[in-house]
Amino acid sequence: MAGRWLLFIGDSRGRIAYAAAVARDAGETPPGWPVHRVAAGDECEPHGWDADGNERWGYYSAGCMSRWKGGCLDDHRGRNVRKVCALDYVSKTRYTFVWHSLNTKLHMRSMLSRVHKLVSEASAPPDAVFLSTGLWDMQMASAHLVCPRMHLVLQALRAELPRTQIALLGFAPCPECPLDHDRSCYHWGRRRSKLTDLMAGGEACGLNATRAADASYLDVGKITGSLPNMRSSPCGTVHLFGAGSEGVISQWYASLAGLPQATTQPVRLPNATELRQFWSPGTYRMQAAP
Repeated sequence: MAGRWLLFIGDSRGRIAYAAAVARDAGETPPGWPVHRVAAGDECEPHGWDADGNERWGYYSAGCMSRWKGGCLDDHRGRNVRKVCALDYVSKTRYTFVWHSLNTKLHMRSMLSRVHKLVSEASAPPDAVFLSTGLWDMQMASAHLVCPRMHLVLQALRAELPRTQIALLGFAPCPECPLDHDRSCYHWGRRRSKLTDLMAGGEACGLNATRAADASYLDVGKITGSLPNMRSSPCGTVHLFGAGSEGVISQWYASLAGLPQATTQPVRLPNATELRQFWSPGTYRMQAAP
């Protein structure tokens, strides 16, 4: 991926995939940035049990929020469309993440404005877009709006980036634990819920929406279906950690094998003054590798 600009747009699943992509390049994400790996003895283990045998979810714990989200917090349940997160990391490849939750007209207009400014600043579009969206609509919008909104956001991105390869992260539930409160199983989440029911329809809708927008669909089911039960790679409420998120990135990179030859021009990042023109203070984190 040397010489490429890879743009990640989306929710917490996209943020974890972004961390996996940066770590694949740099060996680890910069200090204070989101991570995807679960370390041995991690006090912020996404899911596990304490010394008293009580089940705990480190991913949702306020004290562990910075471990998984860094400075890239969610947007107050979709209510904030201005002060949202963006991350930029550059080595031989440029990795950019722009937070995006709901696919309402307001949220899409805000996200597209940020993408447009990034493209204008770079004087060139990204080589590829990794889009992770739809789950917020499934949880917070009427069911009949989920599919039309997915079509809308893909069509809007295609209009903004007509020559960029776009991939939509698919929908698949995490592996099921054989028994509730099974300490030997590190995955978590309800076997059957409104979200899992909607994801079944989201799969078909995502396939149709990506075809209509000349985009590709990343079949997460191929990964979750073969995900081992490992403490270092849990899957919970559609969030893939460790090997799961690394598998997502590998699948995406394989789909980019046909990209045109990368430019040899060095990637230029905006300076601090220019950043303030594009983003609210404190919402844009930048790390340029030596």
